[in-house]
Amino acid sequence: MAEGFYVDVELTAEVESKEVRWTERRWLVRSKAYAVAQQEALERRLSTAERCLRELPTRKRGKKQLFHTELMAAAEVIMKRERVEDLLSCTAQAVMTRQKKRGYGGRPPTEKTDVSFEIEVRRDDKAIEEKKREMGWQVYGTNGVGMSLTQVVWAYRGQYRIENDWSRLKGRPLGLTPLYLQDEVRIEGLVYLLSVALRVLTLLDWQVREGLRKDGSKLEGVYAGQAGRKTARPSAELLLGVLKTISLSVIEVNGQTHTLLSPLTKVQKRLLKLWELPTDLYGKLTRGFPKPPPKTSEP
Repeated sequence: MAEGFYVDVELTAEVESKEVRWTERRWLVRSKAYAVAQQEALERRLSTAERCLRELPTRKRGKKQLFHTELMAAAEVIMKRERVEDLLSCTAQAVMTRQKKRGYGGRPPTEKTDVSFEIEVRRDDKAIEEKKREMGWQVYGTNGVGMSLTQVVWAYRGQYRIENDWSRLKGRPLGLTPLYLQDEVRIEGLVYLLSVALRVLTLLDWQVREGLRKDGSKLEGVYAGQAGRKTARPSAELLLGVLKTISLSVIEVNGQTHTLLSPLTKVQKRLLKLWELPTDLYGKLTRGFPKPPPKTSEP
């Protein structure tokens, strides 16, 4: 899973005019999976840079031919964009092609010279290997000096990260942006409303994950088209999607109102239990319609 070592650092701070001392253990951890992902990303950047560099001299319709100085400047931009300027090098070489044309109609024979360029790209294999060896490392800081490497890694991966919640405001289902309101009072009200919804989603997340952790189990049947897939850390959006299949129909027959509730699935019942909600929560809705809803369609 991971390998690493630690360094203990003695720290001091002043809290309410008193000096506080503690030991911070700084773990330097290398995740093998993280290293592989970074190395693959580096190879993709190298391949992209090499392809773009070799295509630079190719003349395209409507584009002027680049000469040596312009080619090298463009190559520098490409390597900086892909963050491989220390791993690749290139040279541009001019290629001259002479083409003779026969004389015609009393005109003397001529010779036309075309100049084109080729770019040679070279990899610094030693620098690339050194770069790959440095990948996958992270630094974890903790005052839990009694924790082992495995405990530190799992504690980090399982910790609550507030940025995950704020990212929900950037997209679905909350979607704070784009913002079409102009009145500041309405904007403030919308932010308050979405912050309440954010708290609800966070609570749904935490309660189910905590229940699964205590049971030492995983949730199954929450992924569409993957009935056997299990997870111990489902998102609130995923869980709410499971409840979308619940439907309640209200009809009137001979002056009497009838309600029909779709039966809850096994996973829906388990979610209600994990949220500590009564299993007949939706059943109570069937008793809440003394009369059918008004017709809203136009004649």
